[in-house]
Amino acid sequence: MLHSSRKSAWRKGALLIVAVVLVLTMAACGAKETEVATYKGGSVTDKEFNKYLDVFTIMQPTYAQIIEIPQFKEQLLQQYISYKILGSQASDESVKKAEADVKEQMTQYKDALKQNADLKASVDEKKLKNKDMENFLLLTSKVSAHMNAQVTDDEMKAEYEKNLVNYAKVTVRHILVATSTTDPTTQEKKELRTDAEALARAKEVKEKLVAGGDWAELSKEYSDDTGSKDKGGQYVDQQNGNWVEEFKQAAFKQEIGVVGDPVETEFGYHVILVEKRDTPAYADLTDEGKEPVRSVLANEKMSKFMTDELPKQEIVIKLPKAEEEAPASDAPAGDTPASDAPAGEETPATDAPATK
Repeated sequence: MLHSSRKSAWRKGALLIVAVVLVLTMAACGAKETEVATYKGGSVTDKEFNKYLDVFTIMQPTYAQIIEIPQFKEQLLQQYISYKILGSQASDESVKKAEADVKEQMTQYKDALKQNADLKASVDEKKLKNKDMENFLLLTSKVSAHMNAQVTDDEMKAEYEKNLVNYAKVTVRHILVATSTTDPTTQEKKELRTDAEALARAKEVKEKLVAGGDWAELSKEYSDDTGSKDKGGQYVDQQNGNWVEEFKQAAFKQEIGVVGDPVETEFGYHVILVEKRDTPAYADLTDEGKEPVRSVLANEKMSKFMTDELPKQEIVIKLPKAEEEAPASDAPAGDTPASDAPAGEETPATDAPATK
């Protein structure tokens, strides 16, 4: 009897402790988490969305100044919801592929933390753990794998043959005579020379090249392209579609081995020599060679989902009203993230003509 009474008391005490813990936990959750959006089949809390925003600004630091603009924040919330929906639709095979990709990405991320003090400081400031980054990468990688899996070989063949100009691999030399430059720190634009002056200078360097001038010497003297001026103006085996339209067309159509007339782009005038251009038949492409084609089509399918399907998800946004938000910067409200593409393709980190 004595033993039985003690057991009952212990049980009562244990149950009381559990009850207190549950109450405290529920109270804590209630205090810390509120819904910022609902959609068909799910919801988003402020805690998880804020974590997404924290990692997003680490991945896309150029957007840090406009992250609190209400319209932009709402766009990111809709993006996050679309990722949750599409990620949940990924097949087991796509999920396995995403997990393998994330494992590799996390190794690179951890290495970057050791080597980049600014990145480490930003991560520490936001109190982000490795698991937070892993969750973000897994979410986006599942969407990437899922959308890529929707692309058929027939679709890729048709896209490749229709837009061969974008998929050609070219090796070029070029000298850019710029009309202006942009300060990388302040983003202020500074005029270098008039359009007429730039064209005259481009014609001048073309004449010297045609006469047998050395590309290495003339690039250093004349070129304003910091990515190639110390390499004789050369870019090797580049995907042609990564460049601005006028440069892309010239690199695709210009006679190989001949210095062309100056080509005008938004950056100024380019004097171009196409050294090599590869346009293999689709059947001869390697799996790696097909990836840029798959990426384009996967992004098109993602855009179609955002336009056609996302509005059907009965999304209700519950973010604070604009007047409740902290003052925003003067950045344009219409900006949208550019490189968080679901197909997983990253913008080339070079000073190629398209991105100078």
